Amino acid sequence: MKASSVSAALQSLVAARQPAFIWGSPGAGKSSIISQLARSLNLALRHIRALLLDPVDLRGLPYVADGRSKWATPDFLPGDGAGILFLDELNAAPAMVQAAFYQLVLDRRLGEYVLPGDWAIVAAGNRDADRAHTTRMPTPLRNRFVHLDFEVDAQEWSEWAIGADIRPEVIAFIRFRPQLLSAFDRDANAFPSPRSWEFVSRILDSGPDASVEHTIRSRVGPRSPRFRYEFRPYLPVFGSHAYRVSRAECARCHPA
Repeated sequence: MKASSVSAALQSLVAARQPAFIWGSPGAGKSSIISQLARSLNLALRHIRALLLDPVDLRGLPYVADGRSKWATPDFLPGDGAGILFLDELNAAPAMVQAAFYQLVLDRRLGEYVLPGDWAIVAAGNRDADRAHTTRMPTPLRNRFVHLDFEVDAQEWSEWAIGADIRPEVIAFIRFRPQLLSAFDRDANAFPSPRSWEFVSRILDSGPDASVEHTIRSRVGPRSPRFRYEFRPYLPVFGSHAYRVSRAECARCHPA
């Protein structure tokens, strides 16, 4: 599903308070979709990285009141209002942490804690096939979600990039070589992804000298020279007078 399709599906699922899980490759932009959705719906966003939690963290700390033991609700769980509770990297968390989310995802409660009625649960994680540090999600937890498979699309990314102030030469290059927007290589330290191209744009904004050009290449390029050496030669071509275009034209300068 493209980003627009995932966002449209999430709007319906959030309205129905139906938990959803977004699957995608590393750096594809899963978290960005959730952030943009929350802003567009004017909802609060609680971003919880499940990988950083221990099983006991969700329940909170015990305390004694009136001779009885109770649990102090963790501050990261919402107490009122409306919003999206985003469980990021859920399937990267250990199995015991994932199991701790069973009751929250299905019953919207954890012991005495009850998730406010105007909050929706959305989770995201990398695909098991990507070998991106995942712990296979238990079947009971999987069955509690509606699952959405996210795939990047060069045209939609270009439209987003214009509004996000991504460098025009980066946008133009992706329009020229759309297959390099995302070229996941599970054996490489760095590979092209929407997140990596955002890094490249940020590096170019800093006005790097020639001595750091290798940083740009290694940031987006897998091991194959066919990929690694394409963006660097493209920069002087883009910078020539004949190829200067405005930011608004970048998404159209190379037809998909």
